[in-house]
Amino acid sequence: MDRFVRRKTFEILNKMVDEALAGTFTESDYDESELSKLESKWMRFLSASVLNREALEKERQSIQELVSDISHQVKTPIANILLYGEILEERLEGSKEKELAEHLLKETERLEFLIQSLIKMSRLETNTIQVLPEVQSLIPLLEEVVERGEKKQKLKGIQIEKIGWSDTLLACFDKKWTEEAIYNILDNALKYTEENSKIVIRIVPYEFFVRICIKDEGPGVTEEEAPLLFKRFYRSPRFSEKEGVGLGLYLSREILRKEGGYIKVTSPKEGGTEFSVFLKCY
Repeated sequence: MDRFVRRKTFEILNKMVDEALAGTFTESDYDESELSKLESKWMRFLSASVLNREALEKERQSIQELVSDISHQVKTPIANILLYGEILEERLEGSKEKELAEHLLKETERLEFLIQSLIKMSRLETNTIQVLPEVQSLIPLLEEVVERGEKKQKLKGIQIEKIGWSDTLLACFDKKWTEEAIYNILDNALKYTEENSKIVIRIVPYEFFVRICIKDEGPGVTEEEAPLLFKRFYRSPRFSEKEGVGLGLYLSREILRKEGGYIKVTSPKEGGTEFSVFLKCY
């Protein structure tokens, strides 16, 4: 093959790859009779790749529609069960059956939480959720996270200590979904920390990242258990009596990953568990 033919072949192959990456590749644009065997094989490979990508996109859209439909369909019956449960609880005031109504409400709330968690997980995994990070102030985000956990905090008499909080701190994150990610971690700390203890939320700025540390005074995690905490549906056998479905930390990790951040967990020598969230500064 002379230099001109070789160069022409490489140019055609390069163009095929560029069009495949851009999503504009079509087999009809190339005449097989004018291409070498290598070009022909490359063309068939790219055609198959385009078809696979189209099939995956159709499947993603189908899952998105299914999840949206499930989300819409379950809202009304769950809302009705909660409403009837509250009415029943009021009417049974002072009777032994009131405890049954309270259990009904509690289990319905757990069901609602599970369904919403599954929907969020599905949307994250199919890229239905668009995480759009932007540089903004960090403190308003953390204030809202703490406010969401205020009821549980006061109920257990837990003190939240803030270290390194400064209005000048900036980070790059999607406010809505990052609040969800960090609240899942705080909620986990509130769940496993004993009454009348303390949770420390400390901010440490670095050159490229901002670190948010959430340290509790709970039972801590073992070295073997640490890598399992972020798996879907993982529940520690040590705390099977605690409420939860094992999706919160998994969702936190996935949300942070989508905006270029990450999460780590350690169990300090003095006890408890420390989750560290790293958000990009730009």
